[in-house]
Amino acid sequence: MGEAKQKRDAQRAAEIDELLKIAVEAKLEGLDFISSFSYEQLSDGYNGIGPSFLPAAVRAKLTRHLAIFAPAAFIHDMRTAASDGSRYGFDFANLEFLENCLKLADYHYAWWSWKRYRARAVAHLLYDCVRGEGGYLAWQQAIDNEERRKIQ
Repeated sequence: MGEAKQKRDAQRAAEIDELLKIAVEAKLEGLDFISSFSYEQLSDGYNGIGPSFLPAAVRAKLTRHLAIFAPAAFIHDMRTAASDGSRYGFDFANLEFLENCLKLADYHYAWWSWKRYRARAVAHLLYDCVRGEGGYLAWQQAIDNEERRKIQ
């Protein structure tokens, strides 16, 4: 049992390291903010792409399909985990998420590639998912979730 947990912890650490590496290389917003968290808090706060009410298997699948946006979701999840629950915090985190998704589209694809513009369109779709009333309810649920509060 201990060996399996060590393996999972090592995989999670490698995942967090990769997210941080890409976030730095892509010059994402919010790096100063997440630098205030311990490594354990970063690991606890990130749940992949998708709201916390979705089953982990669904979030894992979304994260695989939308992998280029995972560093933006990572920062967004940490904003949620540390949020005061205000509408201002919600709006700020979502605008930062959009900006970071657009930066990641540009980071991953050359200006002349149609993939860049497809990824930028997906970034706007993801923003639409997080910014509406459904996103606000998910934001509130994540804040109220005891598991997420432990990183504060």
